[in-house]
Amino acid sequence: MLGLAVLAVGSAAPAPQPQAQVMLLDEFPRDQTSLTHGTMVEAVLQSRTSVNHQRVQVPLGAQMNLIDRPEPGNLDKYIVQRFTVPTEATARALEDMHRPGVAAQSQGASESRVVASLWGAAQSKPATRAFLESELGIAAGSSDAEFLQALVHRVDEVHQSDRAIGSARQHLLRAAQSAEEAGVIRVISAGNQGDLEQLFDRLGVITSRDFYMSDMADPGAIIVGASDHRGTPERADDGPAALASPDAGALIGAQGVNVPVTVHGKTYLESGSSYAQPQISALVADWKAADPGLTRDEALQRLIALAQPVSEAEPYIGAGIIYGQ
Repeated sequence: MLGLAVLAVGSAAPAPQPQAQVMLLDEFPRDQTSLTHGTMVEAVLQSRTSVNHQRVQVPLGAQMNLIDRPEPGNLDKYIVQRFTVPTEATARALEDMHRPGVAAQSQGASESRVVASLWGAAQSKPATRAFLESELGIAAGSSDAEFLQALVHRVDEVHQSDRAIGSARQHLLRAAQSAEEAGVIRVISAGNQGDLEQLFDRLGVITSRDFYMSDMADPGAIIVGASDHRGTPERADDGPAALASPDAGALIGAQGVNVPVTVHGKTYLESGSSYAQPQISALVADWKAADPGLTRDEALQRLIALAQPVSEAEPYIGAGIIYGQ
């Protein structure tokens, strides 16, 4: 009969193979048919490994309706929530991880991501731009360069000075350290603000050194950037994806452009470091399953050994590109 092992009389059953657990941190639907970001990331993970995984709900926090309501102070409230909610939720999830495994996450809370969201809202609705101009204390009808520079300054100011944001960050750092001591290897995405970087270069907008770095990163996290294989079989033309965030701490890269994602029998082509991350998480999870004592540093050294370096691409994809193993 299929699916049944046949054992000789008196022989012992084979020892079960060790299995590492993957804790997949993201936003998931309440039902089985809806699609969310977490659903799509999960599908990539499942296509790369058979290691068991568990969903961990981590909301991103602030809703844009705070910006849609022209009430004084709502801009700062949005910024604070956009950092604190996912960071605190991630910290609480990490506190619950007490056994070896992989914590995989394709969410971020960086100044660049907050600015990109607000910039998108301002572009789509003139009334939203006017409200943000009033919140920023700049004249109505400001140029894009003036508007973006003021927005960058405000987000950075709130991020650096708000006590709730600082507290959430410290909570995550403590939780991440505790999880690492329990044998958990964190693998997270680097971000997709490459287009914003190009816009800022064109307009002369100045940012802080850590503008693209996520508050949900920690010194022990393996941060994955998005590479682009250019749709060709040759590796010589591969490099960082145009959407890849610079200086976001990426240590390694994986395909992040037109990644096939199959959910409920339908295949989508998705782009972003969100879909590069589960490829690396799956690889690390397989290693961890075979060797539960594998440390973060050992996993990173293996990844670096497998990576194909790309000249001048380190700010985007670290040591280079990891191909399907």
